[in-house]
Amino acid sequence: VEQNLPKIRKMSDTITISNDFGFVIAVAAASGIVVWTQGFAVMPARKAAKVEYPNFSVYPIKTDEERLYMCAQRAHQNTLEAYPGFLAALLGAGLLYPKTAAALGAGWCVGRVGYGIGYRTGDPKKRINAGTFIAYISFLSLVGMGVVGGIKKAAF
Repeated sequence: VEQNLPKIRKMSDTITISNDFGFVIAVAAASGIVVWTQGFAVMPARKAAKVEYPNFSVYPIKTDEERLYMCAQRAHQNTLEAYPGFLAALLGAGLLYPKTAAALGAGWCVGRVGYGIGYRTGDPKKRINAGTFIAYISFLSLVGMGVVGGIKKAAF
């Protein structure tokens, strides 16, 4: 008895990773240094503001030291919030466009350093600077490359 069942076919696809993906891996590793150094910038500010562990924040802010601590803390926290999305975009775009993705990833790293330096001045408005724009343009470009490249790879 022949049944009209759908035919199941096995599909396999081999992904060939370019040697240039090594640049992407290097940038991903270096980005950890950016996150790490921003965290280390919080520690002296915490000590100067006399913020005891496990306290995370100071409200209301009463002193200059507390303001500097909160700005350093927010710069680090904001970078941590952006970090998983950055890594996903970097690695996804890097599979198809490794050199461009690595360059944009390096741009994100440089931009986040500039963002952190501006924020840690104690004036939150200074977080919006050239570094901020470099980081966001780099991130959005990586996302776009990942989406477009992924759609092309899926053969839509």
